[in-house]
Amino acid sequence: MGRKAFIFLFILAAALGGTYLALQRQAGPTPGAEAQAWLPALQGRLADIDAIEVQRPGQPPVHLARRDSTWVVADKAGYPADARAVADLLRALGEARRVEARTAKPELHAQLGLAEKPGEGQALRLVVRGQNGLPQQDLLIGKPGQQGKGQLVRLPGDNQSWLIDRRIELPETELAWLDRRIAAIPFSSVRQVEVRYPQGKELTVYRDAENEPNMKVRQLPAGRKLAYEAAANGMAAVFAGLQFADAAPLDQVQFKDKPLLSFELQTFAGGRLTGELLGQGEQYWLRLTGQEKLDDQVPGRTDWAYLIEPFQYQALARKLEDLLSAK
Repeated sequence: MGRKAFIFLFILAAALGGTYLALQRQAGPTPGAEAQAWLPALQGRLADIDAIEVQRPGQPPVHLARRDSTWVVADKAGYPADARAVADLLRALGEARRVEARTAKPELHAQLGLAEKPGEGQALRLVVRGQNGLPQQDLLIGKPGQQGKGQLVRLPGDNQSWLIDRRIELPETELAWLDRRIAAIPFSSVRQVEVRYPQGKELTVYRDAENEPNMKVRQLPAGRKLAYEAAANGMAAVFAGLQFADAAPLDQVQFKDKPLLSFELQTFAGGRLTGELLGQGEQYWLRLTGQEKLDDQVPGRTDWAYLIEPFQYQALARKLEDLLSAK
């Protein structure tokens, strides 16, 4: 690249950066704006919100609905949504205050990520609906404020844009809106995990007391040792943070072959979890078949099938020889 071309690009980049900063500060501070709620209609009425639509450019819309006390992703057969993500969004909408007015020129909205029409700079659109006479809220969400502080926003049909004092951070995809937890059983609480294979072979890892740091192998041959002290721990630890990569109602998934294995987990407190791992092409799916005394630690449902990652399958589908040291 020649020296003149380099100088030209440098000047262009500086100009674009300056334009963005100018747009952010174009209207300047609005007297008393910091005390004004961005969405007055939502003040004290977050409990009346029962539907949220997220329209991210280039993606199908995500529809969230409140059913009793649980938020669900409606288009995913009503599967529970990530409660924290929904709560964070509602809190941000309810607490957001106007900080400064920004540009009111439509031709500049795209540079702030607040354009309504498809194309570069198109805004994310939120539609919030509720009950008990709550007015519908149509919102356009643009770029974050400078240094990630606050958010640039406006209302459809209103050219005036604003900087608010809250970030509106949303999951990127429909999958990310789901409560992806299958199980969250602390490793320290697991007493035993038994895996059974179709050929009749079994592998059981266990410990006698909660203060024992490592699992033992019930089928350990005489004179053999584990490859290392914690070699069997992974079969129990996988349930501490087991999340799915995708999910489908059980009646929508056709498994042609028999399960690759079945498992049973028991805790020191008397909890019990059973399930199966199944193959579908090169994919591994998990199906829960029952649970007792583990309601808070097993968000997964028995009427759904869960796609899991290969490493999760491999952590549970261990064979005895996988755990033993070389002869």
